[in-house]
Amino acid sequence: MNTRILLTIILVAGFAFACSTGNPLINEARDQIQSQNFDEAIAATERALEENPQDPLAHYFKAVALGSKAEDVNPPSARIDYYERMKESFNKAEEFGRQQEEVPDEINNITTVLNTVWAQEHNAAVQILTDDSVRAATANPNNTAIAHLENAVALQPDSALSYVVLSSAHFQEGNVDEAISTYEKAMERFETPEVEDYDYLISLYLNQRMYDQARDLSEEAVEEYPGETSFVRYLADSYLQVGETDRAMEIVRDLIESDPENPQYRMVLGTQVYQLVSERNEEISSKYNQLNSMRRQARQLSGDEQENIEMRINDLQAEIEEMEQEVSELTEVAINEIEQVTELSPQDDNAFNILGIIYQNKAAALFEKRNSIVDDNELASQYDQQARETLRNALEYYEKAAEINPDETEYWQALFQVYTTLGMEEKAREAMEKADLQ
Repeated sequence: MNTRILLTIILVAGFAFACSTGNPLINEARDQIQSQNFDEAIAATERALEENPQDPLAHYFKAVALGSKAEDVNPPSARIDYYERMKESFNKAEEFGRQQEEVPDEINNITTVLNTVWAQEHNAAVQILTDDSVRAATANPNNTAIAHLENAVALQPDSALSYVVLSSAHFQEGNVDEAISTYEKAMERFETPEVEDYDYLISLYLNQRMYDQARDLSEEAVEEYPGETSFVRYLADSYLQVGETDRAMEIVRDLIESDPENPQYRMVLGTQVYQLVSERNEEISSKYNQLNSMRRQARQLSGDEQENIEMRINDLQAEIEEMEQEVSELTEVAINEIEQVTELSPQDDNAFNILGIIYQNKAAALFEKRNSIVDDNELASQYDQQARETLRNALEYYEKAAEINPDETEYWQALFQVYTTLGMEEKAREAMEKADLQ
């Protein structure tokens, strides 16, 4: 039996715990607690309360007995009823004890006892979550940790720390909605949330497509920590995700105007805009697959059916062209901003790598467009040529990134792909060796 709670109660009570009171039922309850006969102790306090419902010591020792008994209750999820009853009894002990001319010494122990029980539940969860040996010896470790933490927050509902750990446990178990709602409670209890607190919750909001919440919390974070560009990025992203592209770019451009020589602001704008481009490109790629499928279907039809599907093909082509125009405009915005990053920070290999990625993806889109051409070899050849010219632009930026940071294998892997596509076999072999792809 774990007697930590009982030992703490006896130690903080000191001499007063060892002395007899004027009520034999209270003395019996106290003695039964020391003997670890908690059911008998509870029964004695309930008889005392029948005689005097406002006896603070009866409520106090009933709470102590309930909290001590909870230690032996398993699984931990079954303890919460005891803890709620314990808190209720402590509240009554406090209320009636403070009304007396001479407040019983035990009343001043209540906070210490509650803190001890809370710490036991909280620390049990932390051990499960952080100690591999304890975790391995625990059945359903994440759920057991969650049960301990739910006990902890029931005992100390103002403890931000337990809500933080509980959120992490829910996230590990895949309960993302619970992780969010729990961390929201932690944020309410922080005097001032730290950078990592904002970062964690905003990331969860974005992960769950809760863009309004991500926007609102990002705005708060920007106000609290104006020097943290990650929050500006989150704010812009939340607007981009709901289609408010102009507002997203306005936010970052305001920062750029306030500090035009800051490359980080331009990097934020360029990468956020290009994130939207990537999403649009995925949509376009899906529509090209749909277009090719419809064309194959059209070849097998005739008459009105063929005419109907050809109308749908024309509508889809128009939709693709409109999306491609938007992608082209956004891509130019992204390229312009990242190029300015390379001018402001000419040794920023990541910026050159991002430009390489942008141009490589732009080339991939042109190759896909080439593949969608039917019965027009000249047009297909034009797209193929454009794609290869665009790949050479990507090559220039990848080579610069690798020149600045030759130890980054990711750059050589990208160069291997581009060299291979362009038929530069010797260069491809060299890149393959440096990328450790053999």
